[in-house]
Amino acid sequence: MQVLDAYNVFRRREKPALRCAVRQDRPVPNFIRGDAWEFAGIAHTADPPAGFKSRAAREATSRAGYYLFYALNS
Repeated sequence: MQVLDAYNVFRRREKPALRCAVRQDRPVPNFIRGDAWEFAGIAHTADPPAGFKSRAAREATSRAGYYLFYALNS
């Protein structure tokens, strides 16, 4: 059975279409912890939000710890 990835998604307050996804098993980056970002929900690779690319998210989070993307339906 394949384990599906789940990500905590944060939205930039001043630019709501800009999102940052962090795997739930990883720490939230320091730049997200300020007032400029707010929690926007959870993304699952089985049913990702518009604009979220699962493969890119896996690659980015393995290297940088987070994945930035633009939500297409913000």
